[in-house]
Amino acid sequence: MQTNFLEEIVEDIAGSQAKEIVKLLEGKKDVNEFLIAKKLKLTINQTRNILYKLSEAGLVSSTRKKDKRKGWFIYFWTLDALKSLELLEKRLLEDTNKLKHLLQNRKSRRFYFCKTCNTEVGEETALLNQFTCQECGQVYELADSSNFIKDIEGKISKVEKQLAVISEEKGKLLETWSKKNKRKVARHDSKIKKQKEAIKKAKKMAALKKARTEVSKPGRKTKSEKPAKKTARKPKKKTARKK
Repeated sequence: MQTNFLEEIVEDIAGSQAKEIVKLLEGKKDVNEFLIAKKLKLTINQTRNILYKLSEAGLVSSTRKKDKRKGWFIYFWTLDALKSLELLEKRLLEDTNKLKHLLQNRKSRRFYFCKTCNTEVGEETALLNQFTCQECGQVYELADSSNFIKDIEGKISKVEKQLAVISEEKGKLLETWSKKNKRKVARHDSKIKKQKEAIKKAKKMAALKKARTEVSKPGRKTKSEKPAKKTARKPKKKTARKK
């Protein structure tokens, strides 16, 4: 189900050829762009144009590495499934709001149509034109909006079901990300704890070594215990007295 939604938003942004990119990137990390081009049967420039469009929308990210043998840079691409679903969710919410506004407008207003020209106008326009079509002179008839309303309600229901599924898929991705992040944090905390214990142990060993050294040389005087050296006073120069 998630793949279908990802393909929908990717196709909407970068065209039908971009749909295959989802299958190549979903669940993977740092996929070589030349491999993508080969699978899609496109040139590397065509492939990059598609990927750049998706990158601008924030749906994919890339890292680049220099080919040691050929000397040029190669890009490796990763799909952001969560970002893709969030973007699709945003667009569907916008569509739902438009449909709901249209539904409310259709329920609260009257519309008239011309059978000859097959055109429809609002009540204000029909009133201004004296309920007569300006194209053919045919008198307007009151439109039956029941089928139109039913159609809009069906579209709203369909979009809301899609939004519910997307919300569920997002929850799964966030749960997976949370578990990975917790393991990562736990490994980091464990590493820091071991480093602190190693530093503490090293300090303790250094203190013990210093204490043993001092005990093994009891006659040795420390710098503070050594008597200060007496400095000889310089004799004062005698000055000749004036007669």
